[in-house]
Amino acid sequence: RMAQEASAMRIKNFLRHFGVNIVRVFDGGIAPRTLVPHWIHFQEYYKFLDVDPIAAIRHSELESQEDLAALLLEYPEASVQVAVGGPMTGLHQLVVRCPEVASRFKEVHAMFATWGNVELMQFGDKPRGALQFNVACDPQAAHAALLGLDCPVYLMPTEVTRVKEIGFVNAQALRAALPDNDGTRALYHLYALWYDAAVKPRQDKNPDELIFIHDLVAALSLDDSLRKTIYDVVPVKITGVPYLPNEADDWGKVLMKKCRASQKGPQRFAATGLTRGGAEAYLSVLRRIFE
Repeated sequence: RMAQEASAMRIKNFLRHFGVNIVRVFDGGIAPRTLVPHWIHFQEYYKFLDVDPIAAIRHSELESQEDLAALLLEYPEASVQVAVGGPMTGLHQLVVRCPEVASRFKEVHAMFATWGNVELMQFGDKPRGALQFNVACDPQAAHAALLGLDCPVYLMPTEVTRVKEIGFVNAQALRAALPDNDGTRALYHLYALWYDAAVKPRQDKNPDELIFIHDLVAALSLDDSLRKTIYDVVPVKITGVPYLPNEADDWGKVLMKKCRASQKGPQRFAATGLTRGGAEAYLSVLRRIFE
């Protein structure tokens, strides 16, 4: 609960630097499996240590999932676009609590899955192959979302989120690529901490390790024009998402293959790479977002 409160407060405080005031942040749950320590995201933990935890919950930064479900049910069917930047945990919990909300989804866009051929995905020195972090953190939710939702789902795999041409060698390179304002200075501070804690230790072993601002990928995919400009996207058939205990060695995989667009059943799509000129377009959009 403290982690969720801290994250909600972080996003509210961070966006104020850009003049954006978020009134409501809804509870998205916590993925059941944590594969990489994310202590750097939760520095706000410590501000809660001198607070009565019951009082902290009563005066919560978070809105309940029940309230979000009620809000979504006010919209027409197939009218709500969904962007997922991490595991499918929150989306799955919302549908479990209120199955009717699934009918409101128009499309789901997610930074999710991998084709299994990313050179930059190493923790320690062991390549992860076809395993992808967001899938592995909650394979049960991944299975439910990818094989259970009727709406189209667009996947932005690791092959398009960790590409050298859209990475930054250090925090200073990131700062040089963005406009200078209160928001980007706050962003630079966060990524300076992140670089020292998480990127440089791996960069010392593999010079190709870079900073990637990939949390926006699902949001970029929401825009049909941007998606077509930046990414090569193909229709896919998802044949399986391992999620049972006897499949634990494969938790983190999405088994998919290219198919014809006219295939029957729920439509699924996945990016295979950046288009010609896609990297330049991505960096240009990134700069515009932070102006």
